[in-house]
Amino acid sequence: MSIAINHQFANSRSHYSAKRVTSRTYLRRRVVVVLAFLTFALALSFILPDTSAAAEQGEVASLVSQKHIVALTGDTFWTIAQRVDPYGNITLLVDQLVIINGGTVTPGQKILLP
Repeated sequence: MSIAINHQFANSRSHYSAKRVTSRTYLRRRVVVVLAFLTFALALSFILPDTSAAAEQGEVASLVSQKHIVALTGDTFWTIAQRVDPYGNITLLVDQLVIINGGTVTPGQKILLP
């Protein structure tokens, strides 16, 4: 029994095996993948909202946006500053409140905020 070999098929197959992928092709593929990943990450950073300190600033922003606070009985510049900006520099805020509003706090007084 003899087997007939199709020489055209054998030649075309050797043609494909001779076409090797070079290191330059691998480098180009890696660069394309890295650029695609960076583009995706950059697009994702613009799409997703920034939630880093939004929860903390919500209450503070509502107090600061009022531009003034009405002093209650027992309020001092220190307690007002802590209420307005609990995570900020209280001493600096107290100094600014004293400069803007004078040296005393009376109940019912409108305390202007910096």
